[in-house]
Amino acid sequence: MREDGLARFNVSTTGVTRISVMGQRIKQIISDSDMTMFESRADDVTGDLFLRYSGQPGTRPEPEGGYLITEKGMTIAYLMRPITAETQTVLIDIKPSRQREDEAGAVEDEGFVSTSLSGGGGIAEELTEATRETIRKGIRTAFPQSGANNALIRSVAVGDLVGEVRVAKAGKAARQVREQEFYRAGVLSVWVQDASLAAGERCWVVVVRKKP
Repeated sequence: MREDGLARFNVSTTGVTRISVMGQRIKQIISDSDMTMFESRADDVTGDLFLRYSGQPGTRPEPEGGYLITEKGMTIAYLMRPITAETQTVLIDIKPSRQREDEAGAVEDEGFVSTSLSGGGGIAEELTEATRETIRKGIRTAFPQSGANNALIRSVAVGDLVGEVRVAKAGKAARQVREQEFYRAGVLSVWVQDASLAAGERCWVVVVRKKP
């Protein structure tokens, strides 16, 4: 999956679920719910995460969402669906959304990535960080529970930028969500949580723009 995307997977209510990010360690898990029904424990050696259901035996809880953050600074949203199974293993392979200096070396040309937005790092890096900060501060549930298409839910100030949390909604038929739908004057980047929506589904969209 791509960095800053959404991972959907099953978790066991009767056994242990192992979550592993290929090639790196999980640093932190952030649940959207204050009353999560799963205990988590990290393996100090491998960086894998182990979940165990702590609710009433024989019950099937509602799906839970949140975010996983790796030691390399990558962030993904997750939606886990509880099922009756002895064990579950989740392997996540993350494709970076931007070039990283520790993996690819410094950028040599004065292209888009190295162009400065406000005297700091490259504009692509600033936009990525602004998107992540907006997700962390502005999104509280795995998916929007309500809201019309392109509805503005929350605005988050990130330095010289503003991150907007918006909703993409499908009508009576399934549809593709395209980033171009959310571009307007002043918009610098658009992140879409799920590009393919079934009928009636919603997903989050983060729009980063310049401050007026």
